[in-house]
Amino acid sequence: MKNNLLSVSASIVGLAIILFFAFNWFKEFTAIDSCLDHGGRWNYDLGECEFCDVDSSKESTYYWKADYDEDRGEFLIRGKMLDSIPKTPYALIAILNKRDLECSIKLEDIWQDTITINIVNGLYLSEQMGTTGAYCFLGETVFTLTELDSIGYVQIEMEVGSHAGPGVYTRDDFANLVRK
Repeated sequence: MKNNLLSVSASIVGLAIILFFAFNWFKEFTAIDSCLDHGGRWNYDLGECEFCDVDSSKESTYYWKADYDEDRGEFLIRGKMLDSIPKTPYALIAILNKRDLECSIKLEDIWQDTITINIVNGLYLSEQMGTTGAYCFLGETVFTLTELDSIGYVQIEMEVGSHAGPGVYTRDDFANLVRK
């Protein structure tokens, strides 16, 4: 009887140890998998996810950037380094959020060919950037996010303001910003 109790206790302790190591392995596995799925790379030395290394002096070369020409007005330029970053919603939003602005983008959802984002501090965009600034911001955002082959529409959620508002946007909405 005593041997039977001892073997059951040893089995329970053994099972607990196996479950502990299996849980830790599974936790690390899912963290690495999630990192890779979101366009990052796993740093095994630090045990953390890293997103694309971007030269901070050339951040605007990683997304569609609005520029101005006296003859033609505002226009969009496709960033030369755009193809060097992962084409995932998370990586593209991370690079767009490096713009030196008081508003940022938060991913809300992806459904079929539509990505839904929320403009954090959208009143800054719609009230303080002016009509042209808001229009160019939205153009940069829509063109960059539709670099994803599977995305054709960008649904923007934000507070309604004088110069911008929520809605579903496509590249066609900003076609006049593209040089022919």
